[in-house]
Amino acid sequence: MNTSQVEKNNKELILNVLTTSLTGASLGLLYAYGLEFRMLIGVLGGAGFGAALGFRITRKPPRMRYPLYMLRRVLLAATFMLLASMLYSYLLDQGISQSQRYWISILPLFGWGAVVYTIGLAIASLDELQRRIQTEAIAIGFAISAIFVGGYALFQFAGLPDINLGLALLVMSGAWLIGKLWTLWRYR
Repeated sequence: MNTSQVEKNNKELILNVLTTSLTGASLGLLYAYGLEFRMLIGVLGGAGFGAALGFRITRKPPRMRYPLYMLRRVLLAATFMLLASMLYSYLLDQGISQSQRYWISILPLFGWGAVVYTIGLAIASLDELQRRIQTEAIAIGFAISAIFVGGYALFQFAGLPDINLGLALLVMSGAWLIGKLWTLWRYR
């Protein structure tokens, strides 16, 4: 391997580890704040997990062939979303007025929009088969999410307690993962 290739690999490794460490640290900060434990432990634990993940994706890239620069963009958008959500939670705890609460509710939406936009760019950068796998995974995820949300709504009419609709995002993410695993298995 020539020296320019080694330098490029080392630069990719450093950029990936830094990006994933930042994302992991922001996730750890959000969990530490939400679960009320020491923030330093959350930040360091998240950064350590992120660094390990960054090292792993550099040495053995994921099966979806995203260019690594695109994966870093998605991670930076996710970091922005996590930090915006953390700021939102912090500001809600500060005893602000109801109208101010409505205005700061817009803050995390910018982060979520950034994540959706960068994931869309990442999917668009894939080859035809990889895009097809992602599209089918999203379709399967949408169907599972629709069944869950619609089904739970029917159970609520029957007397089940209301739940936070934010949990639907977790269901969507999990359903997308199920769809992705299914389509990867199908196209192996």
